[in-house]
Amino acid sequence: MNHFFNIKRFWLIIAILAVIEVLVLFAVFQWRYLFPSNEVSVIYRYYEKVDGIDVTYIKGFKVNDTVFVDVTMLEAKDSLGWAILKQDFMLPELDPESQQFVDNNPDQVFSRELTPMHYPKGTSPDTIIHDVSTLSFCTHTFTIFHSKSEAEKHAVHYHNYDEFLKEK
Repeated sequence: MNHFFNIKRFWLIIAILAVIEVLVLFAVFQWRYLFPSNEVSVIYRYYEKVDGIDVTYIKGFKVNDTVFVDVTMLEAKDSLGWAILKQDFMLPELDPESQQFVDNNPDQVFSRELTPMHYPKGTSPDTIIHDVSTLSFCTHTFTIFHSKSEAEKHAVHYHNYDEFLKEK
């Protein structure tokens, strides 16, 4: 006797629906982490489609116990990408002696405060900025810490200095 109702098929359908429901709930709760494009910096949007540059945006990077800042990291994948970053952010050319020092020593990271003139045209914030950048000539990485106040800027400087000392 052939029954229309098949118990194995019924439980298979229930299991598939349960898995789909869990995946949908996961996507709803993790939506801003899975698809963060509306919460990125102007710099991220500017460089996300530039060939030769990998761009990463970190929301709420922990600087210390009380300070969290957003960070945009630009990494040149090739010499063209590095040339673009050097030109856009007015990064210095190293003289041969300095380049030899960078090549022969562990990664040296340099830090500076950014002003609106340091940004590529059309990406500079309109308001007063307290951004701090770090630059690695060894890895061809330029990182911008988007600080919102003087206190955050000082915390970022201290964090960068502390990380530098840890590597020594």
